[in-house]
Amino acid sequence: MLAENVGGISATANPIANSSGSVTNQAIQVLQGPYVTNTYGNQISCQGATFNATPYIQYSNSWKDPFERTYLEPQYNNTDFTGKITTQTTTVKNYPWYDGWKRGPNNADGTMGDFVLDDDGNKIAIDENWYDNSVKQNADGTIILDDDGDPIRYYADGADMPYEIDVDGPDGIPDKPGDKIWDKPMRTDMTANNNFNLGLSATLSIPLDKKLQRLCKEAATTQIEQQKQLTANKRLDFEIARLKNCGELMKAGIMFHPKSPYASICSDVVVVTPPGKILPHSHDLPQLTFPSGDEQPLQQHSLPSASTSSLEEIKSSLSSPSTSESLQEPSSPQALLPSGANLLGVWQVGRMSSPQQQSQP
Repeated sequence: MLAENVGGISATANPIANSSGSVTNQAIQVLQGPYVTNTYGNQISCQGATFNATPYIQYSNSWKDPFERTYLEPQYNNTDFTGKITTQTTTVKNYPWYDGWKRGPNNADGTMGDFVLDDDGNKIAIDENWYDNSVKQNADGTIILDDDGDPIRYYADGADMPYEIDVDGPDGIPDKPGDKIWDKPMRTDMTANNNFNLGLSATLSIPLDKKLQRLCKEAATTQIEQQKQLTANKRLDFEIARLKNCGELMKAGIMFHPKSPYASICSDVVVVTPPGKILPHSHDLPQLTFPSGDEQPLQQHSLPSASTSSLEEIKSSLSSPSTSESLQEPSSPQALLPSGANLLGVWQVGRMSSPQQQSQP
């Protein structure tokens, strides 16, 4: 025997279960790693206090596809007013003009008005058709009279009278099935999930052994100074090499064109005469005169120009005793030199005056 046949009642079980959900996991991971290590070379590495600040911004947006916030649901005409005829008893007034025909206004004497006719001359029917002027009768069909000899009516004029009418009521079926009235917007309950997170994650790590930190910093400072000195030495070697090469090339008459992009390499190098070395050159010597009366003035003649070939003779004449005496005697007329005479002129005077001093008695 099946359960659906027990007692003639359907007992079929049809359970349905639906479930849905979503899970969003958001996490900020903070790693407690080692200190920040600074390396300075030569295997010197120092670790100091570390402060890590990690700002973060998270935003997520999720939705269903296709995503529709609303949809249009058609609305039909489900009105149900007719379709089922039922008989209902109601109370009406038993007036003569409710005989089912339309009448005009009452006459002046109070009697009913005439029938209202249509265009064809026919009387116009109305729904009020319940006037009852029937009388009571005996079993043999004779009319029952009252004391005044008038027939006894079931319902006198104007009396309340029960009246059965057929009423058209709803039958449970729409009067106009499928008749669409309008489209109603309906929410789909679809939602877009928006998540926005803003925060800051910070960690502070401080080493406890300050002595080791101080020693490491001193070693790092020493290493940095050493690197600076090595860099300065390399710079000095580079500048000296540049000076030497540029000088040798310039002495050889080789140089960059002034418009060359590399002309600035040797632009600050200057080639001069080395100390103790005199380059070939010439001088114009002034004429000498002696104003003393005892001695005859020297014949004015132009002195020859000094050249490089007589430089050694000038040096030897200056070192001779006679020349030294003539230069040391302030009263000697030969020692009076004109203003503006250069040293080479003095050397020439010494050579010229030495024979004259030896010839005097």
